[in-house]
Amino acid sequence: MVKYIVGIIGSKNTGKTTTTMNLTDICANRGFKVAIIKFMRHRFDLDPTHKDSAILRKTRATTILSTSPYENVLFQKTDQRTDFHTLLRYLPLDMDIVFCESYPSNFPAIPLIFVCKNTGDYYKTKKRFNNRKPLFITGIIITEGINTLEGVPVLSNKVSDHLNQAVELILRINNDISY
Repeated sequence: MVKYIVGIIGSKNTGKTTTTMNLTDICANRGFKVAIIKFMRHRFDLDPTHKDSAILRKTRATTILSTSPYENVLFQKTDQRTDFHTLLRYLPLDMDIVFCESYPSNFPAIPLIFVCKNTGDYYKTKKRFNNRKPLFITGIIITEGINTLEGVPVLSNKVSDHLNQAVELILRINNDISY
């Protein structure tokens, strides 16, 4: 069973993917098995349109599994976003940490990391998530030279000491949270 599930949220171009990648690398280097669920509002293209996987996705098949000696990619066509509990069932059972990038505000409450452009963006993000208090704040906001905002640590997502501090904050999450 997953021990830690953390949402990484924020506006466009604030550094959500950079934060997710950096935290994933640090956690993996510490021996944790890490999964990422990337939430998107649009369709995506994994391969150029002339590749077999893109061609097969255009068929009427509802599920396509592409497999190789290196990875498996599952495509399932839906008419609405899959609920959170079902998404978690797609993950291997031995995952320690799951980072949910661009986690939707209407999904179950989980611990969140806010990635913000500035303090105004922080307050908008907080309002969108019903005034929830994040584990920490990161992103472009660090250029404002503040270390805390409303008692929440503001961390750089580029400095390894700050990222290690971020992982320590994540590991303090109450493991008994019901997702």
